[in-house]
Amino acid sequence: MKDIKARDLLKKPYTRVLVPDEESGTFMARLVEFPGCLAQGDSPTDAYERLEAAAESWIEAALEMRQEIPQPGSGSEFSGRFALRLPRSLHRQVAELAELDGTSLNQFIVSTLAEKAGGANLYHGLVRQLHSSIASTVFSATRVYYSSVSRQATTAGTRGSTLLLQSQGKEGH
Repeated sequence: MKDIKARDLLKKPYTRVLVPDEESGTFMARLVEFPGCLAQGDSPTDAYERLEAAAESWIEAALEMRQEIPQPGSGSEFSGRFALRLPRSLHRQVAELAELDGTSLNQFIVSTLAEKAGGANLYHGLVRQLHSSIASTVFSATRVYYSSVSRQATTAGTRGSTLLLQSQGKEGH
């Protein structure tokens, strides 16, 4: 009965998000309305299939604990409108910039916010790439260093053995 109810609930338009993990090559899927409901898979299809199974279990556990099941889109409804309070001087400055740009104040603010959000995404992506590159470089440099130290130790050991053999040979004469 609970499986049928869970499956019926999952037919509603819940928000499912898929995020590729570039480092591992896998995919992480989550159901936004259900806190902690996520799954990982080797492919998008695999991640989504595992997410559906996890979501069924999530619903069953919530029902057993007599918790309310969130409705689709609850907690994340955005109308595209919000009130904004700002100092008059900033309001004037932004209005003048919009006029210079040849756009409405609303469009100028939307464009500015989009640039900021896009810039933040770009920045965070570049930081991740930089961290990965640094880690790779440090790993390679460490490997080269220890390889060099190992060769020097081997060479020094061979020289020491040669010198020992030579000195033993001279004592024998």
